[in-house]
Amino acid sequence: MGPTDDARRDAARTAALAVVTADRGGRRAFVDATGAAVPLPAAVRRVVAAHAAVGALLRELGAPLVGSAGTVPGVAAVGEPPDPRAVADLRPDVVVSAASGGALDLPGPLVAALRRTAAVVAVDLSRPEAARADLRALFGATDADRRPAPDAAPAPVVPPPYHRTARRAGG
Repeated sequence: MGPTDDARRDAARTAALAVVTADRGGRRAFVDATGAAVPLPAAVRRVVAAHAAVGALLRELGAPLVGSAGTVPGVAAVGEPPDPRAVADLRPDVVVSAASGGALDLPGPLVAALRRTAAVVAVDLSRPEAARADLRALFGATDADRRPAPDAAPAPVVPPPYHRTARRAGG
């Protein structure tokens, strides 16, 4: 096992490192759960999930999901496994897949076909919090990040400062 394999394994164990601004064209690199540095546009506006579980997580996070393998309510189905033509018809900026053991959970020829349409990144669904962190980094602040947690206590209401006014004698 060479140093590249070790680096990929370490990358798969940690949350993806995101946002290495690469060039003046506004593109950036995203290091995914496989350890690959994937070039992406500065803003990801359309995404397709290559697995239903990834689609559900993207939906939960409020990501701009336009298609998904499996069934995700309100999102175009692209087949399971995803049909590259159906994915291409949706014109995604990125396709998000699952990974396990530091490798994409899709066959190599399918990944190659998807990459002809959009960048393909992977998240490790066996580590849900790391996957959420990776996706937040990929998409920036999402709707779920802007909403308070359902069990969060409301912010305390602080009244404005009380100001005493001095009384004038005789008045």
